[in-house]
Amino acid sequence: MKLVFIWITFLSAVCLLPLWSQENAGNGALAGTITSIEINGLRRMRPHAAQYPLEKFIGRQGSELDLNDVYAAVIDMMTLEPLEAELVESEAGIILRVTVEEKWSIFPVPIVIAGSGETNFGLFLADTNAFGMRDLIALGGMYGSSGWLAMAMYQHNPSRDIIPGWNSFFMFNHREDEDGDRDEKIHRRYTVEQLNFSLGLRHHFNSIFLGSFGLSFSNINLVESPDALNPPETGAMVLSFSPGISFRNSSWDGILLSQQSISLQYSYNLVFPYSGFHQAEFRGVYEQPLVPGFRFILRSGAISKSSADPGIDPLFEEGPQRAQVDILPWSFSARHYAGFSTGLEKHIFNFSWGTFSVLGSWQLAFSHGPISGFQIDHGPSGGTRFYLNRLALPAMGVGLAYNMNSGLFQFAFSLGMGF
Repeated sequence: MKLVFIWITFLSAVCLLPLWSQENAGNGALAGTITSIEINGLRRMRPHAAQYPLEKFIGRQGSELDLNDVYAAVIDMMTLEPLEAELVESEAGIILRVTVEEKWSIFPVPIVIAGSGETNFGLFLADTNAFGMRDLIALGGMYGSSGWLAMAMYQHNPSRDIIPGWNSFFMFNHREDEDGDRDEKIHRRYTVEQLNFSLGLRHHFNSIFLGSFGLSFSNINLVESPDALNPPETGAMVLSFSPGISFRNSSWDGILLSQQSISLQYSYNLVFPYSGFHQAEFRGVYEQPLVPGFRFILRSGAISKSSADPGIDPLFEEGPQRAQVDILPWSFSARHYAGFSTGLEKHIFNFSWGTFSVLGSWQLAFSHGPISGFQIDHGPSGGTRFYLNRLALPAMGVGLAYNMNSGLFQFAFSLGMGF
């Protein structure tokens, strides 16, 4: 349930900086400046909500436009499928005309996450185009081998430059946490009930630069359990202030949507009745197509927390997913991480419903915490991915990773979530 809790808490995605340009560059290009956007095929989505992510092309020279950049911007909305993009001359200038098909955006989302001896099942009712504004509404819950949770969220995407986006989040979680080392030996076991509220603002300064600020409250109660092992001394209430920045874009090679991103977030956490602590987090993604459907991938993640009160330290340690690696057990616990993963992904086939690919990588992770001290882990990881086309729904995947230091394999299966 620790992995599920981390994913639910950090539903927002990271991404993106285009470097790939194939033969669509300048395809059908016209001399002159792009002055307006026209979108055909909308049914439920409001025109201004669909046009906003494409307004970055206004003012560009038509002869320099790569239509793959247009396709990437449309696909990145998650709710639209681009059918055609073209430049059309008019008396007022050049029109960028895009024909789209709306994806199914209201549906139940099944979620299955299995691996490291833990299995979780969930069902969420989601609308990824709420009110025709590309807003996200999700309501549902999960149940697994170590607990359950109920969650509701609303995310409003900006559709005008002067109006920021905002989001709200609620979750109640009952779980049994197990904190261990890389050999899967459990050093702590305790049960908690946690209530979370959060509010956040997001503002796009330009097409790739996003600023954010979040305010959240969490109440963590320890629950007596006969199976408890070295539990924290007590629970805590936490008030967090979290500013952040990210640089984001995407590129399309005709088969795969490649992403590149850098995100930085700082949090100051007031812990009652104890002292506060600082937290800094970094995430990066670099996906570069080598040829259409075959790309190089580099991912990295790091997180560091200043020490809280020793009695409640275990409540604020993290799993290895924050380092963007999967060579460590899900129960692995530390306070500081830095992880790197580099590899290749190749699409095998695609059909009307989606694209199937295989990928392999080499991973390296640095960690430090009270259980294991400072350690370095590395090893190979591989798996398959299935990306859905017609639904505004993330992918399904199967993965297997091997830790060269512990000699243990880690298997993971997931359905209905991002990777």
